This record gives sequence, structure tokens and C-alpha cells, in this order.
Amino acid sequence: MHSFLAAFTSDYYMKALGMNIARITIQQDAKDADIEIRVKSVKESVLFPQINNIYSIKYNDKFLPLDYTRIIRQHSVNDQVSVNYNYNTTQATMYRSSDKSATQYPILKNMRDVYSFLAKVISGSAGTGVYLIDVNGVCLQAEVIQHSSEKVKTPMGEYAAIPYEITFHNSKSIKPPYVDMVTHNMLQDNNKLNLWVYNNQFPVKATFKKKAINCYCDLISIKQ
Repeated sequence: MHSFLAAFTSDYYMKALGMNIARITIQQDAKDADIEIRVKSVKESVLFPQINNIYSIKYNDKFLPLDYTRIIRQHSVNDQVSVNYNYNTTQATMYRSSDKSATQYPILKNMRDVYSFLAKVISGSAGTGVYLIDVNGVCLQAEVIQHSSEKVKTPMGEYAAIPYEITFHNSKSIKPPYVDMVTHNMLQDNNKLNLWVYNNQFPVKATFKKKAINCYCDLISIKQ
């Protein structure tokens, strides 16, 4: 029997072309309202270059991000970018360590970074609808369709999970700046992410495409 976990770490293998290409670790704490995602290569190729990135987000009770830090370590890029969100002034300030810059840009009161948005989906509080995603000052839309529960087989066993179909749209056709490999690939216009979530706690499976190649993520461990 699967029990409720307020704080947990879940691990996944990302697979493509029949190979494990990366390991994804999600650390989430509902009480402290934070989530951290680590993505590290296990196999390097031309299509899947070396990567070892960390995304750390602190959010409020509406899953709106307060502080968002990403440590980018991938082939030719090595940087740390932090964004502070101020919803009272509807301004975000982005700090980049590589050039020691600080940049301000306007935000909307219901805008989230992609990972606090995914935390909201995982929690079960983002049903069918359209959500706004901030990509370094460019606003994208995430269209969510929530489906009925279905049985999903994983290396950890079988779970009754809720499927979410998430499609990202660039409605204004303003090209967002390059952020990092993972975020860039996920947020391509009309890209679709399918996510299966167990008990409003953690994903057990995900699928998406990278340059017409189908990628799959399967749960391989879960622990408190």
C-alpha cells in the first residue's frame, strides 16, 4: 500500500531510443513549500549532450514562485541564475553569476516559472485550464487537460495515477531567451508533456518529444 508522503525524494530514468540518457531526481516538501529538480546525464551523445543541472524553487501557498535558482552545468555552459519574484510590485529581478548582471522585468500576478507550475500540477490543484509561464520575462501559456485515473506500470510497481496532458504555447510568437537545455526543450511551441501523478504527491511517469524523438521517464525509487 502506498502512503501519503509530505516530504519525499523520487528518482526517474529518462529514456530515448531504448537507452537511459539521464537520471532525474525530484525533492519536494509540501510543508516547506519548495521543490528541487536535478537532471544528470548517464549517457552522452550528439543528441543528448552532457548535463548536470539543478533547479530549486521556493513558492507560496498558491504555488507562485518566490525565489527560483537554476545551476546550469551542461557541455559549454556553466552559470547560476536566480530570480526573485515580487507580486506586490509585479516585478521580477534576475541575477546571473556569469556576467554579474541584475535585470528587472514585469510579471503578471498569476505567472509562474515552469517548475512551480509543475509542482502545482503534481499537487492536484491545477486542473484543466490555461496557466501562464514566465521564461526570463517572456510569457508562455501551458494548456492543461486532466483525465480520469488509470493504472500505470512502473519499475516500482503499479499505481492508479491521474494523467495530465500539458501543451505549451507561445501565443505572442516572441522568442524566449535561451535558459538551459532542459527548460528550452520542454517549452518549445506546441510541445506536449504527458504526466501521470499518484495521489497528488509525485509523478510516476512522463512522456515528451525532443526533436521528434520520443522520451520517457519512469519512476525507479521513492523515499522520505
